[in-house]
Amino acid sequence: MKKILRSKKRKQKNNVFFVFALSSLAACNNDSKKILGLAGNAASEGIEKLFEVSPVVNSNYSISTTNPNSSIGDGTNSLPIEVSGAVIASPNISGYPLLDLKFTAPGTIDFTNISDVENLSISNSTAAVTLSNLPNDIEKIFINDTQSGDWNISYFPNSFAVMFLEWTNNTGTPIDLTSLSINEVSQFLLKTSGNENITIPTLNLDPDDTQRIEIGNDNDGNIIIGEAANITGTQGLKTISLKTFNDGDITLGMPGNSSLPDLQNISSITLIASQNGNITIGDLGTNTSINKISNISLTTEGGSLSLGSIKAKQIENFTVFGKEFSTISIGNIEIEENIPNFTLSGDANISLGEFSGNGNIKLDASNMTKNGLNLDFTDLKGNVDLLTTSQDDTILLGDNAGKVLSGAGNDIVTLPTNVTGSADIRSGDGVDIITLATNNFIDIINTGGTNISSIDKSAQTHSEIIADKIINFDPDSDKIGIGSITATSNNFLAETGATNFGDALSKSDIAMTSGNQYYFSYNVASATEGFSLLFYDNDNNGSSDIVLTLTGITTNVISHDHLIIV
Repeated sequence: MKKILRSKKRKQKNNVFFVFALSSLAACNNDSKKILGLAGNAASEGIEKLFEVSPVVNSNYSISTTNPNSSIGDGTNSLPIEVSGAVIASPNISGYPLLDLKFTAPGTIDFTNISDVENLSISNSTAAVTLSNLPNDIEKIFINDTQSGDWNISYFPNSFAVMFLEWTNNTGTPIDLTSLSINEVSQFLLKTSGNENITIPTLNLDPDDTQRIEIGNDNDGNIIIGEAANITGTQGLKTISLKTFNDGDITLGMPGNSSLPDLQNISSITLIASQNGNITIGDLGTNTSINKISNISLTTEGGSLSLGSIKAKQIENFTVFGKEFSTISIGNIEIEENIPNFTLSGDANISLGEFSGNGNIKLDASNMTKNGLNLDFTDLKGNVDLLTTSQDDTILLGDNAGKVLSGAGNDIVTLPTNVTGSADIRSGDGVDIITLATNNFIDIINTGGTNISSIDKSAQTHSEIIADKIINFDPDSDKIGIGSITATSNNFLAETGATNFGDALSKSDIAMTSGNQYYFSYNVASATEGFSLLFYDNDNNGSSDIVLTLTGITTNVISHDHLIIV
């Protein structure tokens, strides 16, 4: 195939590319379907195909001095280059669409006087790789075989370049660089497609230019970046996209160990895990809080997802989905303003760290179908609006309490002793335990009640009565939502003298037969701790149907005025 050589005016092309890159990045931020379009293209042209199109010339080209010889091709061949001296060289090379580089010494290739190059290949290097003043129209840099040392890749000043690495390691031996530093790069795209691991302990981005990281793993080897050291130069990042296609994992930082510390400008984070490929990303915004992130999206077909702690002012959309047998772990979340749309769904086992900050949170986990949640808002000052799972949920509310709709399952909802706001807690089927704070705020609790038929009639203690429980109910301020019939002095009766649960139930049924629909049995005898029972006839047939337990209530302080319809 004949290549047509072109005369390039680098400065003019840089300006055109700058506009193109900005519009391309904006499009990626606005269209999730375009995210991972490059790194995720498994059918992209490989280095073998390029060598078929541009076969290697017969003689190698060596760089061992600061002034190597010139080399001019006709546009149809690739040029093998060995850097065998620890020098800084700016050779005159043109007419080769592909340069095949090998570093046996830690030299530097300055591309100022190199033209007509479309792709680079770096193979079998045993020393550090340094490339400077790369043109911004390099399509891909192919990396394969042995590599080591500190790597530094820098494009022409003000390039705002797209750096696309396609990295294959099938040597049978893991690759472990010392570091990778990039400069004048707006988008860092990395696709790995080998069977062996690739480790980059230290990644240094361009703090002024790098706006996008996109990594796709398309084979069995793992790509491990910044596992023990913070990733630097993250100040300009707007988009992070990580995707596994097969069994290989992606690690970008490690929760609790290494982070992306300065992410004030990030707007989108997307993690997509295959059935067996796991994804891990470290703590986010540990030094500088994220200003406003439009979208965090975590999706897995079965592989595990692990996201570190998050420190942000606002997260507009936070969506999490996982298929059965997958696990998703998210660290502590410090939020100062709000998360108005936090959605958890699927069959995955999802765990969340503690929430803190002054922000408000609206969370919907109603479409989680296999596992319940443990939610801890103890250190959150803002309000919460929670719709949790139909499984067993444990919820610790924060200072400002808030609204909880916990659904079915055996749920435990607890308010802190120092709460400063009112709670609206509504639970569904299952045995629920609601612990209120001892304050004067008006709390509304609707446990739904427990079916009478499921309770041991001989039960005498609070622990033996397996029914919904409200702890620390305050008759001076709190309300109970139970039933669909308005409670009045004519259909509500309070009595004492029951010796156990069965006795209280018998007395309740007598009251129901007499026309009452609500019966309150206070200070049930033979109990190890004081409690009362509230019965309700929900079908108005003259017998008790559901019950809930009020612990700590031993006197006749509950009346029909405490019962409301919600």
